[in-house]
Amino acid sequence: MKGRVSEVWVFVIWAIVPIAMMIAGVVIQWFRTQERLRLIEKGVPIADLPSAWPPSRGEQTANFRVAGIVCVAVGLGLLVLFTALAETLPPERPFPKGVIATSAIPLFLGLGFLIEYRLRRKELEAHDRSDGGAGRR
Repeated sequence: MKGRVSEVWVFVIWAIVPIAMMIAGVVIQWFRTQERLRLIEKGVPIADLPSAWPPSRGEQTANFRVAGIVCVAVGLGLLVLFTALAETLPPERPFPKGVIATSAIPLFLGLGFLIEYRLRRKELEAHDRSDGGAGRR
């Protein structure tokens, strides 16, 4: 019976939750579209409507910073958790030390996002300087 319960939970987590999230995303997008259509019917000019997509270059850059910070935090948290488990579990039930390496995935992914954020920020600053210099001439 216990094995059957764990199979059900695995199915719920790995199948139903992602499908529900996809359905929620579609429903949210549908509501945004309906709201936009109602505003257009009322005569609000399209230029005055808030832009949901695509985000500005500055917002995209900030998103990389946020994603990087979150991924690094998750990676460090997993590293601490798995290391603590490996050190505190009794020898008769050892914790597989190779699992500790899985914390490197979000950690290095987050570092990559932070590097991308820094590169994009420099690119935006260079673009802003070039626009500013052209306007002065």
